[in-house]
Amino acid sequence: MMKKKIFCVAPMLKYTDRHCRYFHRLLTKNSYLYTEMMTTQSILNKNFKLFKNKDKKNKISLQIIGKNPEHLSQCAKLAYKKKYNEININVGCPSKNMTKNNLGVSLMKDTKIINQALIHINNSSPIPISIKTRTGFNNYSTYNFLKNFIYETSHNKLCKIFIIHARNAILNKNFTTKNNRNIPPLKYDYVYQLKKDFPHLKIIINGGIKSILEIKKHLKIVDGVMLGRKIYKNPLFLKKIERKIFNNKKKNKKIKIIKKMSKYIKKEIKKKTSIKSITRHMNGFFYKKKGSKKWKKKLNNLNLKKIKKNIKKYLEKIYLSCKNS
Repeated sequence: MMKKKIFCVAPMLKYTDRHCRYFHRLLTKNSYLYTEMMTTQSILNKNFKLFKNKDKKNKISLQIIGKNPEHLSQCAKLAYKKKYNEININVGCPSKNMTKNNLGVSLMKDTKIINQALIHINNSSPIPISIKTRTGFNNYSTYNFLKNFIYETSHNKLCKIFIIHARNAILNKNFTTKNNRNIPPLKYDYVYQLKKDFPHLKIIINGGIKSILEIKKHLKIVDGVMLGRKIYKNPLFLKKIERKIFNNKKKNKKIKIIKKMSKYIKKEIKKKTSIKSITRHMNGFFYKKKGSKKWKKKLNNLNLKKIKKNIKKYLEKIYLSCKNS
């Protein structure tokens, strides 16, 4: 029996939001989407509004970061109530703000805390749990450390899905979050070995993947692939994912996507949503193609007063003028 392929669009702080997810969902039916990473406190204190997932077919996960089992449990209850398909615990974030409080990747060494959280979540909600992490950090960087982390957090069978960014994190004051995305060497072999050592778990690989060919290569060994900035810069790559990975031959014309986004923008404007908070996610529609600069310029200079009566017509006009430029 052929295993089910998994493709995930990585959440990115300050980029991923509900408007971004709406746009991406128009481009892919089969990919898992995530909320932006949020702390348990920001959710429970209602600093972050958790919108309801209105489409039951949507594969969407709430990504949270925290270490208090009770708080994580409360967030899981909310996620289930709001119809999310999964709760994703981030144990891989290398930012200074998180690691100084023993959150994110530094929490990898405290598996007892993670297990308590898994038990609390399981007791409070039937929602599936996944963990996003790295291969290690600083001196905790051997394969045995990673293997032990996976064993300790999966042996109780409460977490069966692990997303691994195939790099160690380097935690010091001179090393930025951006550095951690690119500089530490990739360790795909560690992730591959995890799948061999834990064949019963779903192992999803992340980090440095740029092409359909690379995705297919990874899928021969692990269960899934996650991409982040590649998708944000070039959202139409999701159309390729549908065709080449999920064999979805249904045509999804670009002009139809523009029309659907127009309807969405019109509804959101009535709610007094900033138009730029939506259109910024569409900047990559002409990524590395003629008309790209023109598209971005016109999109970022939309005059709401002029287009409010007929957003659909205006966006279609911009699209066609860029397409034919």
